[in-house]
Amino acid sequence: TAEQGSENYLWTLNFGPQHPATHTTLRIVLKLDGERVVEAIPDIGYLHSGFEKIGEHLNYNQYVTVTDRMNYISPIANNVAWHGAVEKLMGIDLTPRCKYVRVIIAELARISDHLLSTGAMGLDVGAFTFFLYAFYQRERIYDILETLCGARFTTSYTRVGGASQDMTPQVIEKIRAFLQTFPNTLNDMERLLNRNRIFVDRMAGVGHITAEKAIDLGLTGPTLRGSGVARDLRRDQPYMFYDQVDFDVITRNDGDCYSRYLVRNT
Repeated sequence: TAEQGSENYLWTLNFGPQHPATHTTLRIVLKLDGERVVEAIPDIGYLHSGFEKIGEHLNYNQYVTVTDRMNYISPIANNVAWHGAVEKLMGIDLTPRCKYVRVIIAELARISDHLLSTGAMGLDVGAFTFFLYAFYQRERIYDILETLCGARFTTSYTRVGGASQDMTPQVIEKIRAFLQTFPNTLNDMERLLNRNRIFVDRMAGVGHITAEKAIDLGLTGPTLRGSGVARDLRRDQPYMFYDQVDFDVITRNDGDCYSRYLVRNT
């Protein structure tokens, strides 16, 4: 459709949700002046898929297969979150080994999540080499998960009070190998983009969200911390063994796309 602007017609265009770039989760209502985007209104909520209704017919262990599909960026982290909630409801305390295993796989999932986010971010603004670096390391994490539970993606790994199988020496060996080389690759990725003039010009000052607005919208994770709010449940409401882990809560104060990139890539 078109509407009369002050000088030109503005075209209203639906972008998504059935579009390869929106991954079936996001619709954006665009207003265009020629090729220039005048306004973009996001319309979220397309990932619901009736998850609660499905759960009415599954027990607590069966439902873990659904949690894989809720967060298809780092599914095994959703497995951990789901059964952590169930165990809290039932008053079940995990063995120390199980807690450590869950912390390790949750952190691998976090790295994998950030690699996809920053890799796709680089690809979307033209940094194809950076994307390849990120997805190669993500592939190594997939290999670790496959050795752990037989599945790269839809892991369904956790169970009430434990896991589908224990962490084997082969898994531990692959994790150690990953940790030995990943920091060097991360340094290469930072040198590719952090001071790249084209990348910075396309990210800095774009999508600005103040700390107050971020809190008001209920934002979480790197999006919230990119606006300068040092909120991290691993530190503020520790679970499993996070109260015994020393780590920094990374924040940036500019609240733009570049800040959110730095929070994820640091």
